[in-house]
Amino acid sequence: MPGVSIEYHYQRQTSMFNESKVALLIENRPLPLLAPLMLHFISVVPPDWRFRFMGSIDSVAKLNQSVSIRHQVAAGKLDLTYIPANMTVGSQEEISRFLTTLWVYETLLAPAEWLLIFQTDSILCANSRRTLNDYLDYDWVGAPWKPDSRFGGNGGLSLRRVSAIVQILRNQVRRDHSEPEDVWLTDRLGHRPGARLANGTVSAVFSGEQHQGETSTHANITGHPHLQSSSSGGVNTTLDAAREGAYIPSLDAWRDGFYEPMGYHTGNSGKLLPGGVWGTPTKRKHIWDYCPEIKMTLQMDAAQFVPGQCGNVWKRKRDADPGDEDEDRVALGERGWETEVIDGEEYPVLDVVPWF
Repeated sequence: MPGVSIEYHYQRQTSMFNESKVALLIENRPLPLLAPLMLHFISVVPPDWRFRFMGSIDSVAKLNQSVSIRHQVAAGKLDLTYIPANMTVGSQEEISRFLTTLWVYETLLAPAEWLLIFQTDSILCANSRRTLNDYLDYDWVGAPWKPDSRFGGNGGLSLRRVSAIVQILRNQVRRDHSEPEDVWLTDRLGHRPGARLANGTVSAVFSGEQHQGETSTHANITGHPHLQSSSSGGVNTTLDAAREGAYIPSLDAWRDGFYEPMGYHTGNSGKLLPGGVWGTPTKRKHIWDYCPEIKMTLQMDAAQFVPGQCGNVWKRKRDADPGDEDEDRVALGERGWETEVIDGEEYPVLDVVPWF
């Protein structure tokens, strides 16, 4: 039976996967969603990527209980390793220290050139029209802190170029209790000669967090203009059109006018959902349809929704004004939880606080 591996790159056998591309999850808590989340990322990230989990004795043991996880370990797709004894990741500051340590990038992750960092409050959507490999030209991509930013983005779901970070860390050292690691690194990467960091527009397509990016249209839903079926143009069936990446009204019309990033990062283990992306029942309904797998990262069995002072679009039914968009929310106080009805379907109300 496959066990836990604590060997590093110089001890591993040659892998059939691309060792220059590594997806990394660091988690010291033995959470129930570790195996489902890891297996989901393995299924949607391009198949040449390798995966690494770094955790505590308890979290590694929890993940290794899954037979499916052990299959991935045996296949060489996934490494389960312990957080080094001289490092801890129990707080945001400790995570920032870990991810600004030269040894981590230069030795521990070698020979990786591209690093996907993901956390338990992040997801990549299987219905996305984009792939992680579309962003390999950038030194850093993450959900933008500002829609019009020139560079920078949240590190909780981020793609990083390892060689660029190594150059920074060989010459600069982050001061303890200063900026978070993603702010500190992107500020220095962005001012590096020849650096290529994604701007706010590109970053919002990569990951949705605080700010909504551009919405889907006939042209951008597939990455190129609408292709019509034609008896002479070679696109003459729905299957042919789909193979060519064409916009197919019967399949794609439900996407029109909605924001569809490749993935989402929420915050605070799925408790914080920004109003710009999540703040109305209409937006939430589309997210449930477009990226239903995100539900595994959220606290869906809530007893409380959000306080009334957050605005009408966040109010409970009993606090809402007549005509509010979410007036159809159903209160089920006697059962200890609430739901909201969207298009005739009942959904759990999230235990979230809007994050502006």
